Amino acid sequence: MGKERVEKDRTAPAKIGNDFTEGKISSLLISFMAPFLLANLLTDLYNMVDMVIIGQFVGSAGIVAVTLGGKLLSMCTNVSIGLSAGGQIFISQQIGAKKPKEELNETIGTMFSFIFVLSVMLGIICLLLSEKILHLLGVPQESYASAVSYFKITSIGMPLVFGYNAVSSVLRGLGDSRRPLLFIGIAASANLVLDLVFVLVFHLGAMGTALATVIGQGIAFVFAVQHLYRKREQFDFDFKKESFQICPDKLRTMLEIGVPTAFQSILIQGTQLIIIRSVNGLGIATAAAYGIVEKIITLTSLVTQSIKNAGGTIVGQNVGAGKYDRAKETLFVSLRITLTVALMLSVTSNLIPKAIFGLFTNDPDVMVYAPGVMQVASVGYFLSAIVGSFDEITTGTGNAKLSFLAGFLDGVVFRLILAYLFGVYFDMGVIGFFMGNSFARIGPIMVHTAYYFSGAWKRVRRLVD
Repeated sequence: MGKERVEKDRTAPAKIGNDFTEGKISSLLISFMAPFLLANLLTDLYNMVDMVIIGQFVGSAGIVAVTLGGKLLSMCTNVSIGLSAGGQIFISQQIGAKKPKEELNETIGTMFSFIFVLSVMLGIICLLLSEKILHLLGVPQESYASAVSYFKITSIGMPLVFGYNAVSSVLRGLGDSRRPLLFIGIAASANLVLDLVFVLVFHLGAMGTALATVIGQGIAFVFAVQHLYRKREQFDFDFKKESFQICPDKLRTMLEIGVPTAFQSILIQGTQLIIIRSVNGLGIATAAAYGIVEKIITLTSLVTQSIKNAGGTIVGQNVGAGKYDRAKETLFVSLRITLTVALMLSVTSNLIPKAIFGLFTNDPDVMVYAPGVMQVASVGYFLSAIVGSFDEITTGTGNAKLSFLAGFLDGVVFRLILAYLFGVYFDMGVIGFFMGNSFARIGPIMVHTAYYFSGAWKRVRRLVD
């Protein structure tokens, strides 16, 4: 009798996390997005602290080292984020379709196992090839040794970074965006303290910021795993050895979403590295200015990214439940929010560009670029707002191939062509390269809006039957 009851429970529909198939969309989106935003903000501040401390206490050479090392780490990290997103959307659709816990558990176990193996392999490759990679990027001699140290340390810590992204994606797919916020908040606090200790006390420079980053991510990972373990009864994932099995059909579905998404990020990051290589040839001050604006743009895009992630989960649940009108409403609520925020950021960037730059450096050779690049960057806020909102539909329906096409147009076609056109052909320097970055968003806008207004998103095959 007891055994029958257990089996019944294991095959019952999963009732965990938040149900986004009912209730007011605007309230659901804001409440779910807010922890997303704060978590992403803390994550980016996590990285920005590195840049600020290095810029103020080490100088422009340190900024370039952290920019390049951080960009390479970000490129690798986006692989895990893309693949984890595949699991997150799959999980959200399973929840929306009221699938049994057993299916959900297979998805989680498959995701964890695959991400772990991938992180170890990629970390080893990056560690062995770090010097060659940075040499190919044309790192200025003043920054080369520091950049190598930064990238080697972060390569060793890659399983921790990948692991945290995987666990937090599971939690968000289940409808829990608050716990990842708490964990990354703890990690960000640890990172700040360790940055100050390693850089100011032990004078480790870029190596110190790398150590602080890895240790902070490790702390976030430990807390996330601990929480998921305590809640294991809710979805019968017991964390035993036999639970970490790769289920081929589950892996195939996740990879259908995750691989194109990961490649999309790699393409964009890869083309940015090509542009950085060109910028490096313009001198240490120009390279430092580029690195600062890159960091600022990343920070200001957090609202768009958070809305996209939260909205994608909400869209995923409603698509899984066959409620397409609610998915449509999610898009337009998101669009109103992101455009409002873009306007506020644009005004701020144009009013106080030098004050923003001053947070990172007091080098007058770098400060001279502040007004021009911030004006150009502000244009990109609006374009990114449109992309992020419409991408919710593409992501939530699991149409990763279309996301890849959007990323290809952004990262390879528009970004490289426009960067070359403005930065090299018209000889506009770093401002021209940033114009290429900003206007490259036109590519994905064309793809995502066409997908939505054509109605094709309503006819796409759901991930769950």
